[in-house]
Amino acid sequence: MSARTWRFGLGPVLAGAALVAGLVAAGVGGAKAGERRAGTVLAMDPQARILTLDEFGANAERRALRVRVPREAAVLLSQRNPGGRDVKDSFRDSTITLADVRVGDFVVVELSDDPEVARLVMITLRRGDGS
Repeated sequence: MSARTWRFGLGPVLAGAALVAGLVAAGVGGAKAGERRAGTVLAMDPQARILTLDEFGANAERRALRVRVPREAAVLLSQRNPGGRDVKDSFRDSTITLADVRVGDFVVVELSDDPEVARLVMITLRRGDGS
């Protein structure tokens, strides 16, 4: 490939493709501290306080996410508020226990500084309640 072809033709395209591939590869992997993850509950062990989710990751890749839920973590059930008039009161959150989380529920998990530990678990859809 000549210098002219590199500078004005395929060179920038190949360099850009390599950069994008590197960024995608760097982003693929396990959970990162502080982020929110969502998925369907595959398994729940209330004694060990371990929750396993089926989630879709990068490139729609399915994977199991396993997190520990410490006693101080918030566990909530979020339900639509039929009397809600605006965005602020459209949903009602109630505190529940980890034992109330069931296999098949769809949850959002907010990770703590440790990516294997949850600081919040919120059920957003109960198994069987969806359309």
